[in-house]
Amino acid sequence: MARSQRLRIVVPRFGDDVVGGVETLTRRLVRQLIQRGWNVEVFTTTAFDESTWSGNLPPTERETGLLIRRFHPVIRRAPKPFHQFSRAFFHAPQRVRPERLWVMLQGPYVPSLLRALQTASPMPTLFAPYLYYPTLYGLPRAQGPRILMPAAHDERPLYLHAVRNIVMQADALWFGTPEERELLYRAQPVARHRTHAVGTVGVDATASGDAQRFCGRFGLAGPFLLYGGRLTPGKGVDDLLVAFREIRRQAPAARLVITGSAASVLQDGVVVTGQLDEQSWRDALAAATVVVVPSTMESLSLLALEAWAAGKPCIVNAESAVLTGQARRSGGALTYKGISGLVTSALTLLGDGAHAARLGAAGRSYVVQRYSWDMVVEQLQSLIEAASERS
Repeated sequence: MARSQRLRIVVPRFGDDVVGGVETLTRRLVRQLIQRGWNVEVFTTTAFDESTWSGNLPPTERETGLLIRRFHPVIRRAPKPFHQFSRAFFHAPQRVRPERLWVMLQGPYVPSLLRALQTASPMPTLFAPYLYYPTLYGLPRAQGPRILMPAAHDERPLYLHAVRNIVMQADALWFGTPEERELLYRAQPVARHRTHAVGTVGVDATASGDAQRFCGRFGLAGPFLLYGGRLTPGKGVDDLLVAFREIRRQAPAARLVITGSAASVLQDGVVVTGQLDEQSWRDALAAATVVVVPSTMESLSLLALEAWAAGKPCIVNAESAVLTGQARRSGGALTYKGISGLVTSALTLLGDGAHAARLGAAGRSYVVQRYSWDMVVEQLQSLIEAASERS
């Protein structure tokens, strides 16, 4: 097990109730480090809502081994005008794009966080993800070894000059999957010359849930598909809802359970749970027949890993190289293309319990062997040591 260490983490949002893939990953990483005797500082913002950077989370929180410092964003983002500006920005020739302005408006724009980084005592600092102002303009200002966890998707911002700059200045790169690594190598070839590691998250395969409790709480009596994630563009939820209408027509007893905030989803057979605590989420996984990951924008699917840890099969979008790779390595999922492919895969697993069980068992074996937190922390320690030699 890695020895005691100090680490600073810079992430746009951080808190127990903050929803998001990187946010969940960093929160769990912090807990694992503290349990192992590390001292961790988190530099983040007071924002709760990633679409507007609004919110009023407390400026400071302390507990044993952890200091959270939150800084107020100067600009609140207006989603619709920003989307319109982004379309014009990315259609313009690269040489005339106001790149710094785009990054400021993308946000969260927190000059005070950058000033704090510049004057803070030197220590290893982990930045995640690549896309936002605190990383793009904060990483060059950090004192001490700098590790970048890109959480990269195949999207236009990945090719910005500012991204190349932070890749050049990072002392090490930490990827979620081999597919993410290869994506960054293609988008920013300078990344090939950086020390790197693959494997940013561990999964507790010993945690268990109560299927009966979950079904009783939400009035579920038959097989159901489970989706746990944000309802944002790129996550594929619209296609999932369209596909479910046909699934429901052919399998009337089927249900689709969506966790999180999805008050606008009103569709026959769809059950919206609201935000779940960790135990309730484990209960949901225990009760699910199949977990669906319809996103095309993934650097790592924590949803799939947690489903496999619970012994559940997944259906994943083949348009995502990351998901296809995870499915191939684990043997725990069916991949699909398009809405008709999603319908076919879902009906296959809803109607063939033995097939679903085989996939779930294969996925669980994969997670147990490959995704322990001890391995993650040891890998982080090695990256810090390599980055320290370079910085």
